[in-house]
Amino acid sequence: MDFHLINEKNLAKVESLWDYCFEKKDSYFFKWYFKEYCLKQNAVLGGFNKQGLLSTMVHLNPYTLKLRGMEAVTSYLVGVATDPAARGRRATKELFEMAFAILKAQGKFFVILMPEYAGVYLPYQFTFVYFKHRYELPLRALSFGEVDDSIELKRVESINDFTEFSNLYESFMQNYNGFVVRSAREWSNFWTVFINESGEATIAYRGDIPVGYMLYQRTGKAFKIVEMVHIDAAVKNSFLRYARQHVAQCDKLEWLAEADDLTYLHFQDQSHCGSSFPFMMARIIDARKALELLPLNSGHKEGSITILLTDDLVKSNNILLKLNIGNNAIKIEDTFNLPDIEMDISAFTQLYFGQFSLTELVAEGIIALYSDHAGLLLSDILPKCNNYINEYY
Repeated sequence: MDFHLINEKNLAKVESLWDYCFEKKDSYFFKWYFKEYCLKQNAVLGGFNKQGLLSTMVHLNPYTLKLRGMEAVTSYLVGVATDPAARGRRATKELFEMAFAILKAQGKFFVILMPEYAGVYLPYQFTFVYFKHRYELPLRALSFGEVDDSIELKRVESINDFTEFSNLYESFMQNYNGFVVRSAREWSNFWTVFINESGEATIAYRGDIPVGYMLYQRTGKAFKIVEMVHIDAAVKNSFLRYARQHVAQCDKLEWLAEADDLTYLHFQDQSHCGSSFPFMMARIIDARKALELLPLNSGHKEGSITILLTDDLVKSNNILLKLNIGNNAIKIEDTFNLPDIEMDISAFTQLYFGQFSLTELVAEGIIALYSDHAGLLLSDILPKCNNYINEYY
């Protein structure tokens, strides 16, 4: 298969495959995406057969994530699609191999992806590193904690200045790991699509001070919370009371909340309490660079660990490394020592993102630990984190 980056000359082929697999050409998102975003803000990698037909593609959307305290540039893989005529012929494997090679050459060491069906991506060692708490319940059954009546809510119908939203988002995200650093570009893109797809917003104020916002949609009979940011529980409860006041218009609540949300503690009916929902996958594509860039926490333990990493797709990630953990940095060297810890790249991705602790992954049989001392050292530099992300394209 012949792979190359898409240009305007063959963009129509990309549009046709997107129309077949995802949104139709007459949808608002399709029109906006291919007019305002595709090739102007991102890159697209396409694989072509011998007849010059587009067989497979992936869109490489640029983002910066705040991961373990560092700002890491990455690509959000969207629009992964293969023409039905090319399916079952290893097209996706070849596509990822080429995409990862390009992204590694650009200095990126991981990618993220939201799967429609995880089984497509698990064979390529993508793994879930973000979860949400999913609520689906009758709107009348929604209950919540104490509301501060000094909080006033204001509906927002149009916006040209994202400052209040951005400041609130940045403040809220200080509690989380792996979130997107949203520039004016991200806010503008999001708001344009959101408003044109029946999105609505309300901002909460204490006096003149903004203390939170809620983005939502009323689709059919559902009140869907798309994103909620708040400085404390009373602000969140004000938004939930606001949502419940729509019982004359909506029958149910849909909400993918943060994984650590505890609203369900106020529910009378335990069947409405929701569940953990796997949301976003990631994959390390350059393990050595990931370790080289890893920020060290203050007060970490010093010592050495030998790690064996395996990767079925990216052969350069099959490495045996000695990590010499010093006071200010990690020195990495190749070694022939027996490993203290052994894992594949998907386990390393989960550990690096902090979705699970080393102890949890060892207990599940996902990571092999041969030295308790090495395990303590690795847990110290890769502790478990509280992850959050809420981008959809």
